[in-house]
Amino acid sequence: MRVVASAPHFLVRDLERSVRFYVDVLGFDEPERWGEPPSFAMPSRDGFIVMLNQAKPEWVRPNGELDCWDAYFWSDDIDGFWETIRDRVDVVHGPEDRELYGMREIAIRDPDGYLLVFAHDLEGEEG
Repeated sequence: MRVVASAPHFLVRDLERSVRFYVDVLGFDEPERWGEPPSFAMPSRDGFIVMLNQAKPEWVRPNGELDCWDAYFWSDDIDGFWETIRDRVDVVHGPEDRELYGMREIAIRDPDGYLLVFAHDLEGEEG
């Protein structure tokens, strides 16, 4: 067996609010919704999916409340991405270089408090 993909599965308080955040703020593609009323969606960006599942508010328990990452995304232009979202998100920290493991990272929280890290590999870069 070969693993071909993975996706975080987030329980959310308000499906449409979460979809709007991932699409309008983070630039994910508009997803199909499933259920009546809609209770599940899978926005994607560049082939990577985030599963959003409507749930009772008390069921929504992000790792971010413990300062543990809920999802980590590698990217090829973290600074450009930062410029498009910086004034539209709950910022945990802006672009920071992590010398220990050679990544430049930003960390934000989504509307349900999930801690999302977007990063760029610094190895091989000039400067």
